[in-house]
Amino acid sequence: MGIFDHLRQPALVLDCEGRVVIWNESMERYTGIRAEDIVGEGGYAHGEALFGEKFPTLANRILSRGDAGDDTRYRLSAREDGKVIAGTCISPVSGREVASMAAPLYDTAGRQIGAVETIQDTPDARPLRDPPGVPDEQAQILADALSCMIFTLDWDGIYSRFFTTGAAPGSVPEEIVGKTPHALFPAAEADFLVEAARRVIGAGEVVAEMRSFEWRGEQRSFEVTMQPLHDPKGRVVAAAGLSFDVTRDLLRERALQEANQASSLYLDLLGTDIYNTSMVAATVIEMLRERLSGEDAELAQRAKNTVEQGINVIKNVELLNTLNKHRIRLEPVDLDEIIRGQIRRYAGIDIRYEGGSCMVWANPLLEHIVSNLISNSIKFGGMKVRIDISVMETAEVVTLTVADTGIGIPDPLKPNIFDRFNRDARSVSGSRGLGLYIVKTLTNQYGGRVWAADRVPGRPEAGAAIKVILQRC
Repeated sequence: MGIFDHLRQPALVLDCEGRVVIWNESMERYTGIRAEDIVGEGGYAHGEALFGEKFPTLANRILSRGDAGDDTRYRLSAREDGKVIAGTCISPVSGREVASMAAPLYDTAGRQIGAVETIQDTPDARPLRDPPGVPDEQAQILADALSCMIFTLDWDGIYSRFFTTGAAPGSVPEEIVGKTPHALFPAAEADFLVEAARRVIGAGEVVAEMRSFEWRGEQRSFEVTMQPLHDPKGRVVAAAGLSFDVTRDLLRERALQEANQASSLYLDLLGTDIYNTSMVAATVIEMLRERLSGEDAELAQRAKNTVEQGINVIKNVELLNTLNKHRIRLEPVDLDEIIRGQIRRYAGIDIRYEGGSCMVWANPLLEHIVSNLISNSIKFGGMKVRIDISVMETAEVVTLTVADTGIGIPDPLKPNIFDRFNRDARSVSGSRGLGLYIVKTLTNQYGGRVWAADRVPGRPEAGAAIKVILQRC
């Protein structure tokens, strides 16, 4: 029975017990009562919604196979083929005298299952009150609150209502009402508004466009939306519009884009200089370490690891910028080779790993996952930390675990340590910083999952374990 929702006429359907089973959208607009508030109700609730008191309507008379009812309520016009047509002698909720028609409803077996009733204005009906709408003062309040223009245009492109920011309640800015947009806007823009109004009224479509033009000595931009405005019979009689001045928003957005471009250029230059300087420092320290022995060589190695931590930060910033701009493509990658390559970078750190060839769906950026996990273990466990790396394979996935003997991660912080610039995590010992955000971002792009656990289950203070699930090739 969804067909009733497409009727422009208010319509209701009763079942054989007189309960409301359909109350279409036009009836909702006509009475102001929502379908969900009346469907299922009996006891002539629909009569009260229509006429202010509970009594049988024409649909009830169809169900009882009676006549049109009390003559003080209906003026019977015609009966044919089981249908009843009558006019009302009282004022219904619309403030109009209307014509009602009721007819029985049958199922496919020919059994009566209810009755339908529709309502229509009589040809000479006159409204007994003004049609519903937003009062002028409320419309002006809305225009001020939304910083916009609120207007109504008819087929001829004439304003019947017009409100704009800063006007006094009830006033007509620049005496626009009764005139066309040409009295306010440049010719090309005015022509657009008139043509858009005709599209809305003629085709019932919604028009939404961004318009930019010179107005009152400066370039302005507006977001214009126009929608159909219906009369009580459901006919489109005008176009109701909203026009937001977004000039300042666009200027702010443009300034922000320029600032971001300048900032990106500055960071690129700064990052390149720091990276090159750090790489030179790491190379010099490595040459020095090869000439030393014992404790001196160990101290040189620690200095090199510290410099490489700084290099890792720069690479993370550059990588984050890349991930925000580009979508990565997956390919088979040897996880074992990536792990062993990163272990060689951190010579002098106690890293334990037993593995073999293991192919996963990723790309060369996978090294940043392993590098950041090792780097974070060193950062929060010190140079004497022990790091255990393990890989467990199943039929479809590979689980990479990097565990350390550092300070661990308290349980309340575990769910948030992968968030970018998490305030709670940064303010408490054990924060993992930007590195783990990079780990999470890459893992998600690889179609995997990452989470934090304890190296020794149930004992956070005994060290952390970060687990990463990747798709196996």
